[in-house]
Amino acid sequence: MLGRGLAVALLAGVSPLAMTSTALAQAAPAAQDTLDEIIVTGVRASQQRSVDVKRNQTAIVDAISSEDIGKLPDVTIADALQRVPGIQIRRDAGEGSTVNVRGLPQVITMLNGEQYLSAGNQGEAKPNLTDVPAQLMNAVVVYKTTDTRNALSGVSGTIDLRTRRPSDMPYGFSASGAVEGQTGKDTKEKDWLANGLLAWRGDRIGVLVSAAGSEANLGNNYSGLAPGPGTGGLSGNNDWGGTAPNQFISPHGFESFKKETERDRLSVSAAFEADLGEGFTFVAEGFYTKMDEYNRAAGINISNRWSGDAFGVWATPTSSTPVAGSDWLAVDEYDINAWWVNSFSVNRVNKSESKNYNLELNYDNGGPLKVQARAVRADADRLSLNGQAQGDLSNWQYAPGRFNLFQTAADRTRGTFYPAAIASKFPGRYTNDIVGSLGGRYVDPNPLGYGQNPQLHYDISGKHPVWSGFDRPISGGLGAGKSLTDYMANKDSYAIGAFSSEGNNEATSDLNVYRIDTQYDFEEPLGGFLNRVDVGIRRSDRSVSIAQFHHFSNFYEGVGVNDQGQPNTSGCSAQWKAIDVVMNQNQCQAGEFVPDPVTGQLVFQGYTVNAPTRLDTYNNVIWVDNLGSITKGIPGFWAIDPRDFDDPVAFHKKVFGGADRVILPGQSYDVSLTEDSGYIDTNFEWGRLSGNAGLKIIRTELLVRQNITGDTLNYGDTNIDAGDVVSNRTYYDYLPAVNATYDVTNDLRLRASYSKTMQPLDLLRYGGALKINTADGEVRPDGTKIREVTSAESSGNPELDPWRSDNWDAAIEYYIGRASMLNLAVFRMNIKSYVVTRTTTDGRFPDQDGVIRRTVPVTRPEQGEGGRVEGVEVGAKLSFKDFLDDESFFSNFGVDTNYTLSPSEQTLTSGEKVPFNDNSKHQFNLVGWYQDDHFQARVAYNYRSKRLENVFKDFPVYQSSTQFVDVNLSYNINEQITIYANGSNVTGEIEDYFVQFTGGPTQFVWQNEYESRYTLGVRFKW
Repeated sequence: MLGRGLAVALLAGVSPLAMTSTALAQAAPAAQDTLDEIIVTGVRASQQRSVDVKRNQTAIVDAISSEDIGKLPDVTIADALQRVPGIQIRRDAGEGSTVNVRGLPQVITMLNGEQYLSAGNQGEAKPNLTDVPAQLMNAVVVYKTTDTRNALSGVSGTIDLRTRRPSDMPYGFSASGAVEGQTGKDTKEKDWLANGLLAWRGDRIGVLVSAAGSEANLGNNYSGLAPGPGTGGLSGNNDWGGTAPNQFISPHGFESFKKETERDRLSVSAAFEADLGEGFTFVAEGFYTKMDEYNRAAGINISNRWSGDAFGVWATPTSSTPVAGSDWLAVDEYDINAWWVNSFSVNRVNKSESKNYNLELNYDNGGPLKVQARAVRADADRLSLNGQAQGDLSNWQYAPGRFNLFQTAADRTRGTFYPAAIASKFPGRYTNDIVGSLGGRYVDPNPLGYGQNPQLHYDISGKHPVWSGFDRPISGGLGAGKSLTDYMANKDSYAIGAFSSEGNNEATSDLNVYRIDTQYDFEEPLGGFLNRVDVGIRRSDRSVSIAQFHHFSNFYEGVGVNDQGQPNTSGCSAQWKAIDVVMNQNQCQAGEFVPDPVTGQLVFQGYTVNAPTRLDTYNNVIWVDNLGSITKGIPGFWAIDPRDFDDPVAFHKKVFGGADRVILPGQSYDVSLTEDSGYIDTNFEWGRLSGNAGLKIIRTELLVRQNITGDTLNYGDTNIDAGDVVSNRTYYDYLPAVNATYDVTNDLRLRASYSKTMQPLDLLRYGGALKINTADGEVRPDGTKIREVTSAESSGNPELDPWRSDNWDAAIEYYIGRASMLNLAVFRMNIKSYVVTRTTTDGRFPDQDGVIRRTVPVTRPEQGEGGRVEGVEVGAKLSFKDFLDDESFFSNFGVDTNYTLSPSEQTLTSGEKVPFNDNSKHQFNLVGWYQDDHFQARVAYNYRSKRLENVFKDFPVYQSSTQFVDVNLSYNINEQITIYANGSNVTGEIEDYFVQFTGGPTQFVWQNEYESRYTLGVRFKW
């Protein structure tokens, strides 16, 4: 049954005063209107409400609603929103996460009409709804045009998440809930989800509490380029100083891995409403979300080991297509001279929590004046930690053109060197008779590893990457005739290449909002056409603090000496607990003195950071022989169980004695954003023409603290924090908005709107500073090496302007039944200012020894101008019961379908025009449903055309088109109990990514494969 509170809340529109006029006293039984007589349930009821919302709004909107808690069949709100015209979503581990409206991510997310602070996107505009369960939502309304009364408006749209309040519920006590089991096609785990609602509603007071909890293990396979800095791991063969006549994509490596993402969610929504009398009502509510996420991946890495002298020569094209008008090749096949083959395990652990509170005092005594005072407080925290390890298969012995640890040219027996206490644990593995000044020895790091670079072949000309060459005989510790396949199958051939915990992130954010809104309804239209005036003021203070950091551990405290012979009393700190890191760099040393191989004089020899370590010394190991359907030709291998890194800090403390945070200054910052705004809005009606017109003025103050990037730290790839730079700026925006509706007939409606919009940039675009990327350089004659600069990236600039746009919309809507309508909308956004990321080869930075040796690519944000997004939305919601006799079997069917055309355009430095990032030109949804008294079925199809992922050297990188199919079935046993089954991504869609070269040629870069998911559950209510 559709109660008046829910109906009015859905139909009232964006006005905060209209939304809160559903207080308990106003919703007393005597005031019930004809909406109470609607007895419609299930998908037909949801479609009917969506039609009602669209019809009764002045602005152009779309909505989704759920009759009872748990009836939205999608896991996250983003999953449900993908059915709405003009909305495009991104999936993370197969679940809906981020949302675009009409092709852009510049979207505001609200909770019950005010700004929502989510732990998933504290510094971003794009809504990240991974931690928002669909089961706690009463409705979601998407505003595609601007209404001045709205607290905030995004450039392309605004999403309002609406939770339940007691006045939405029947009188007395009520409860509902659901319990379900879930599993994945690949993971086959026994997952679960449970949600419930308890409410009590009296004449003057109401209380409601709802909660949802779940555990899901989601399967995801990956195959393609090894991810890296800049543009996702893409690099050219000449990027590190090469001069080859032809350029081609030559990344530092390729990876294939199997990942399982565990998500443990808990969300609680609570609301209290009270009628205080004399027209005053009070509302207090809170919304809490918590999500613990474990991204456990195990895979194989084939790379050049980030060696500068290997770039451009380790991967050789054997089949390619010349790119017209350039010296580039689009490659279909490579021969790979593999400098490094290792298994790896990584676990990205994300723990997020957000709390949003709202207090409202409303005044409405039935007269012309309504007032609302509102205070919002929110805070969010997110900690993201990484733990990883590499199981290397090489014996690391010297050979020309091979990465090795025996780098003293005059004596190739000198490799990894350890103090006597460690060396004594490896008797029989000393590589020579040299004894250091304090008893240290040279130790063979991996005697059973392979002894030459594997020669492999990588074919990306087909549907999926295909590897070959693993069965070729290769030299090494297992003896003659053994292949790389044999080494991969032998657990004793692995040694730990490195342990690390890097790229960690902690974000904290808070939000305070204070606002007053007033509404005055004229008893007689002012001037014959003005019915109402709204006036409001608002202050919002939002701050975010981002700390990006690596975990360093201290080594050799009180062991050995420095290069001056002084005792090493405090040890040296290292990011990489690695077999190839030697403590002989300029800021800190630990080691001993050994005879020079030529002169015999004593010279300093640094200790190797990580002792020779078997794969199973500190860890559990797993056998991996299934990388999904997107990788062919790679044999099985051993890897560390990524669950060992569920707590990366605890692991590093256990093994290395400590895990010390060292920030990345270029990616750590503080931003405070204060907005003071005021608006006036008028509602007009003249015959069949009605609408509203208003003006909002916003004063924005921006305070940014950035770090200055200093010298590169030894034994890691971060830099010293050399101080702070604080910037402050203020700007004003004057934002008019007009929405007009003309009723040609009672069922045919025309709409038009115009608005100026402004939205601040992602806060990273203000706060991020310079980050310099380095790699090991070439070995010097004395066997030492330094970190060399390979690239740089600057992610922020406080002087960048916000997004600004002029938006035009027009629509025609034809209502042909209670749950049926046809609509056509056209829109255009003239983007006045935005930000693009460009890479130019103009960076000049010193290597670790202070010498500038090369010019490197630098990726930085720049102000973009003159872009546009325009398009068409066509939709149809059809309930056949609106056209056929109720007794007809076909009257139980219905359709909800829409198509969006949203071409966009921005110009690269080359002059080539490409779409805006993450925008698909075409999107199509088709939902077919059936519903009778007991049984309900829904099949949903979603299509997105290709979208721009990023840009590599002015070549766009696209994700290919995607198609997802979801199925929902339910059966009402009686009025209280329903059983249901869901299937998501039932066709097992694969995401393909490719580089689009000028003139047409393309090249594969990577793929994601998400598993199909299945659910069986029961809902109940009383």
